[in-house]
Amino acid sequence: MQNSPIVRFMLDELEKIGCKFTRKHIQCMECDETRSGGFGPDHGVQLCYNRFLSKGHMEDTLAHELIHAYDYCRFNVDFSNCYHHACTEIRAASLSGDCRFLREINRLQFGLAKQHQVCVKRRAILSLKANPYCSAPGVAEEAVNKVFKSCFNDTRPFDEIY
Repeated sequence: MQNSPIVRFMLDELEKIGCKFTRKHIQCMECDETRSGGFGPDHGVQLCYNRFLSKGHMEDTLAHELIHAYDYCRFNVDFSNCYHHACTEIRAASLSGDCRFLREINRLQFGLAKQHQVCVKRRAILSLKANPYCSAPGVAEEAVNKVFKSCFNDTRPFDEIY
């Protein structure tokens, strides 16, 4: 929280919109293999200490979850609405570093043509499928495809993709 430029930036941006985030809003916990973090309005950010591959992975995960916190605070995201959830997942995957080329190589996802966009869609769909409101066959894909262009192009609070 002190040394990461992206985390500091997100914490400052959250404070600017009236959602000050402190250590008390972040929980470290053991998780299963399906995730490395999470965000919920009731519990804040969860970081899965047993799932991190590196310090960089932890930093990207925290940034990803803080983007969800920003979207929830700024745009009143309703996680039971699959379009809302799709949009915040698209933005978090795109802006947090989650879809960096080297991270994709580590996942054995090699592609050169629009690799960033392919990753963002794939990661958003995976997240939506874990949401009971969006888990029916085809729902996650439909929601991500419907909102992809506008949400992918929305880089707030960043000027561009990190």
